[in-house]
Amino acid sequence: MHDSPPLGASLSRRRFISLSGQSLLVLGATAVTSQLIPVTLLANEALPDLPAGLLCMGRDIYPHDRLGDMHYATPLAELVGKQPKLIKDGLKALQARARERHGKAFEAIASEDDRVALLREIETGPFFREVRSALMFGLYDNTALFPLFGYEGSSVEKGGYLARGFNDIDWL
Repeated sequence: MHDSPPLGASLSRRRFISLSGQSLLVLGATAVTSQLIPVTLLANEALPDLPAGLLCMGRDIYPHDRLGDMHYATPLAELVGKQPKLIKDGLKALQARARERHGKAFEAIASEDDRVALLREIETGPFFREVRSALMFGLYDNTALFPLFGYEGSSVEKGGYLARGFNDIDWL
């Protein structure tokens, strides 16, 4: 490493370029990590008030361990606001099935396989379809989450995939 010049000494051209290069590296690293800031900030916010079992249901429909609860809770809270009766009635029926088969609330069932089996029984109904749809758009159309899924986003605005990766065969 270079020694720092003493206080009051003039800054040489070589030292200036050296410091500038280090600054650019820091700026580049900051720019890359700043793309993930919305993901981190959302994870630290307070979760919206959701009916019991709805968040668990959402995580079972689209399981992603890397996503915080907030990413599921936000679209689900919007759905509750838009269709409160459908959500209330659907959850009531789901909880009744869970208690009938397992003796406990849906979210209290420890086995994911058992919860998924209950969801498969209702997957053709309007309640399940609305929850699935809200989460599908809430998770996979959220540009802040694209990096977590390994998706670079739409390429149309950047000239399409023919110019961006279509012919990349580095995997061969």
